[in-house]
Parts: sequence; C-alpha cells; structure tokens
Amino acid sequence: MLSKVRIAVVGVGRMGLTHAENLAHRVRGASLVAVTTSDEQRAAEARACCGGVAVYATLDALLAAGGLDAVCISSSTSAHADNVVQCAAAGLQVFSEKPLALTLADCDRAIAAAEQAGVKLMIGHVRQFDAGHVEAKRYIEAGAIGKPLVFRAISGDVDPPPPSFADPVVSGGLILDAMYHDLYLARWLLADEPVRAYAEGGALVDPAIGAVGDVDNAVVTLRFAGGALGTLYVSRTCRYGHDLRVEVIGDEGAVQVGRFRQTPVRLLDRRGVHHDMPWTTPDRLGEAFVTELQAFVDCLRHDTPPPVTGHDSRATIAPGLAATQSLHAGRPVELQESRKSENRGISDP
Repeated sequence: MLSKVRIAVVGVGRMGLTHAENLAHRVRGASLVAVTTSDEQRAAEARACCGGVAVYATLDALLAAGGLDAVCISSSTSAHADNVVQCAAAGLQVFSEKPLALTLADCDRAIAAAEQAGVKLMIGHVRQFDAGHVEAKRYIEAGAIGKPLVFRAISGDVDPPPPSFADPVVSGGLILDAMYHDLYLARWLLADEPVRAYAEGGALVDPAIGAVGDVDNAVVTLRFAGGALGTLYVSRTCRYGHDLRVEVIGDEGAVQVGRFRQTPVRLLDRRGVHHDMPWTTPDRLGEAFVTELQAFVDCLRHDTPPPVTGHDSRATIAPGLAATQSLHAGRPVELQESRKSENRGISDP
C-alpha cells in the first residue's frame, strides 16, 4: 500500500484551486507536489493556499520533472481527453474533472489510453459523494418511495462565465457543462438510462453568451428505458444564490435533496424571515469535494476500482449530447440517433 500518493493538479482555475487546497490540507494519504498554470496570479494563489507548492507553466514541463504517482486534471473541458491520454501514457493514475470529453469518440480514446496503460481513471462526479444525495440513493434502493417515476432537478449558477469559456467549443455548451451533474444523478438515482431527450433554451439574460453560440437557461425532458421521466432546468443567471435541488418521485412517495441556506441561522424581524444562501459550488458541496478526492486516493493506496469510471462519464455525456442536439434542432432526439450523427460527424441535423 502506498503511504503517500504524490499528486499534481493540472490547471488551477476555480475548481482546480479547490482541489489543490483540499489535496494539500484535507485528503489523507495525499501529498500535493505541484500544480500547472501559465497565469502568474493563479500561481501566486496556489502557492499561498498550498504551502509554496511547485508551479509549472505546462503539462509537458510537469511530466518532464517526474516524481509523481497521479494527477488531478482540472484544465479546460476541451483539453480533458488529451490530458488524460498524455498522463496515462506517462504511467500516472488519473482523476479528471467532468466531463471526460466533449464527444463520445474522445471518451473512448481517453478510456482506451488508461486501460492500455494499466492506470486507474476516475471522473469527478462530486454529487455522488454528497451526504444528501447518498442518503437519497439509500432511500430509493430500500424501496422507501416505491417505483421511481420522475426525476426533477434545478441547477443554478449566480453569474454566467466569460464568453470565452461559454463557447461550446471550449465548454461543450450549457447542457454538457452545467447540467452534467444532474444528468449523472438521474442515471445514478433511477438506476436507468435515458433513451430520448428534448431541450429548449435561449440566451435570455446575457447576450454575450448567445453571441458565442450558447444559451444561459435551458430545460431538458428525458425519457428513460424503464419508462421513467425526467425534467431538468439549468441556469447561469440564478441571482439569488447557487441553487441545487433534486427530487425523485415514486409511486409510493418522494425524496428531495437541496437547501436554501449556507449556515443554520435565521433572522426573524418585522419584514419576515431571512437567511443566507450558498453562492458557489464549493460553498454548497465543500465536504463532497474532499470526500471524492479521498475516494480517489484510497483506491490508489488500496488498489481497488475507482467508484466513478470513464465509462460512467461516457454514459452521462451521451444524453447531454442528445439534449444539445435537440436544443439546436428543435425536436426530440433519440440517443441512438445522436450516436449515429456523431459517428457521421454531424452535430446538428
């Protein structure tokens, strides 16, 4: 068993910096060795919160330096697959932020690279490690709500990202980027696979998002193989806070996950009842980010399978691609049809 897993974080934007700080201070058995960024301000932030960690400008420079067992890939979404392939070829164990790639073909390429290199590949499905979602899964598996019939979800970010990130070429677009976790939760909680998707959306608030070909609000309807239904709403303009809610309705009851406060404090006055809200994903899911990285480090130290695989990410990306195709086509899209379109190199009919 490895006493310490020497790990580097590739890319220290908002999520990468969260992972780096957790690995440096909160994940047992992990030793944060380095991070990569070409941005001097981000490099300074990483050194400040991670104890003077080494910083490399590129992934090539990091790999050339050696001395690593694993990487945590938090680079731009469009770079995930290439980064996985490169790190696997270097013999490193890989944790990659979601989604694994922006196409099923690139998912297959990354998965194959890890399998051929004999390294583990885990994807950051953080909500699977959140205590509330874990408890909801337990209730459903125990039959507490009977047969699951409907999955409902809301995911709202407070402000849109820069248009340079929202560009679908970089992020995959709103559905693949911001609805991804809900698509995964739908599959995980229902233990079923979507077969059809229909999406409506628009740049309803931020014209700059529309100018790069993306939308800032969207609604997706899913049909599952077993007959269950899904309704998912995602927004980049949720001004009242970071809103994450999930509900599964069964024929004998329902289970809900979500909260409208960051701290257990309420102010009561003549105007009513007031409380705070989480404003970012780390605010809402802070402990879950630690738990998922702990699961990755533990699977390396004990040589056990990762709890979330590249195949899990591929199966989540498939309905995201179908919903994105539906958004542009203006009609429902069967997942089988979406896969055939990708194989022909067609993004929109």
